[in-house]
Amino acid sequence: MDKRFQLLIFFVFIIGALVGGRLFWLQIVKSQVRDFNFAPETIIAERGKILAQEEDDLLPLAVNFKQYHLIADPEIIKEEDLVNEIAEKLAPFLEIKVPAENFFVEEDEAAEKFKSLLSRLSRSQSRYQLLRKDLSSSEYEAIKELALPGIFFQAFPKRYYPEGKLFSHLTGFTREVESRLQGQYGLEDFFEEELRGVNGYQVRDSFSLPVYRTLQRDEPGADLVLTVDRVLQFHSFKLLEEAVKKYRADSGTIILLDPSTGKILAMVNYPAFDPNQYSQVENMSLFKNSAISESFEPGSIFKVITMASALDAEAIKKESTFQDTGFVEIDGETIRNVDEENFGLASMTKILEKSINTGAVHVAGLLGKENFRNYLKKFGFGSLTDIELKGEASGNIDNLNQKQDIYLATASFGQGIAVTPLQMIVAVGSIANSGKLMKPYLVKEIRKGEQVIEREPKVVRSVISPQTAFTLSSMMSTVVEKEYKKRIKIPGYTIAGKTGTAQVPGPEGGYADQVIHSFVGFAPATDPQIVALVKLNNPREEKFAFYTVSEVFSELVEFVLKYYNVPPDKI
Repeated sequence: MDKRFQLLIFFVFIIGALVGGRLFWLQIVKSQVRDFNFAPETIIAERGKILAQEEDDLLPLAVNFKQYHLIADPEIIKEEDLVNEIAEKLAPFLEIKVPAENFFVEEDEAAEKFKSLLSRLSRSQSRYQLLRKDLSSSEYEAIKELALPGIFFQAFPKRYYPEGKLFSHLTGFTREVESRLQGQYGLEDFFEEELRGVNGYQVRDSFSLPVYRTLQRDEPGADLVLTVDRVLQFHSFKLLEEAVKKYRADSGTIILLDPSTGKILAMVNYPAFDPNQYSQVENMSLFKNSAISESFEPGSIFKVITMASALDAEAIKKESTFQDTGFVEIDGETIRNVDEENFGLASMTKILEKSINTGAVHVAGLLGKENFRNYLKKFGFGSLTDIELKGEASGNIDNLNQKQDIYLATASFGQGIAVTPLQMIVAVGSIANSGKLMKPYLVKEIRKGEQVIEREPKVVRSVISPQTAFTLSSMMSTVVEKEYKKRIKIPGYTIAGKTGTAQVPGPEGGYADQVIHSFVGFAPATDPQIVALVKLNNPREEKFAFYTVSEVFSELVEFVLKYYNVPPDKI
């Protein structure tokens, strides 16, 4: 075949293909995407809900609703009579008074507003005029009922937190970013990817009617089901609020933990904020969850960690004794007991009972700095717990890397080191859990449509032996029985616990006049079902934690035991 003829056939084929393709576009594709001169609109995926447990029920903590913006398309509203009719019907929803017929002659403020509305509805070169934001549901339904040509609605997602302040430091909140909700703080931030879902897209399918064609379906976000019990959260918050006000404290924290699983059953801080009104918060530090982000010197509650470490390393026995002189000198520094008391011959249990600083120094000295530091790391101090919240602090035990013995001595009774409330309760939780440290967690299920992802408890490590845990539990219950019986009265139950009154470091070294009161413990001591931590920052009404947080702890734990119908363990 002649090459020129072959070339001619090739060009004919190419032209035919182009013509055929164009016809296919005109007849098939364009018919499917007609009117695509409207820009595709995003279908905002529904954000996943956050839910809390209340016995067998799930209660919403973060839910969604829609607000609507009122939109006009002047290209559709062309005739003057139609413009006037639409303006008059929409005016009441725009807080515009419809003036008398001669308003062009007798101009006033109302007339000016109405003329401005007419002008906006008459801009034939415009396809989008935002007339009003955030219509109420009743307003949206009323305008929709009018079926006005060229009038459309644009839906925007809104987030609502039914429990207000109660869960604010857990949920966080959302703010609108480019027409979608973006998580800020708390679970909203940590689980942003799971909660937000996948947006879809649609395009208007008609010039004259608000009919849309879906180009890509949206996928709703996953729901979070928390380990937190709403009843326990409410009761904890109520007790904490009352305690902060009663003792004129700056703030406070309560945490409830299931020691066998690591589930957080309640976590509250006071003061709190309303996530529905987050923009009205002036001090942004209020958004931080101090239960996980605020490091503090723990004071005497840390003596149980010192004692547990020494018992487990067999540096001491429960029956060991110590001769107290009321003070001890180390590296040129003098450490004294509270009120400079001298307890003479004291047992290990008495060191905890009377909160003897010199006794804790003695125990830590027998254990040794390296061993002590290693045990603190095993308990989780100086590192993150990896709870599902951003902003967690790791605390600080770096002083134990120093050569001087004074740092070991002060750390033994909770000075010169820093821990978070969460670290402290998780560490004590390991004592309640036969020596096993559990990873704390807040979300027990992630629900995505029909798929349910259950999150299982996780053992981080064994910190101390079961025997050590049992021995220390017995010692801590003796402390409560002998020292706190006037403040902790829970008939039928043995309670293990310890108070702490810690000084607050000053900005330029040394210690300020402020103190932190704390109590940490568990119940029943023979078969722990609950671990609780109560913390008050700078209470002004009482000097020692014995008079403040021990009473709050007692009320809280008694409520939890009754709520869970835990059988008594004491005759």
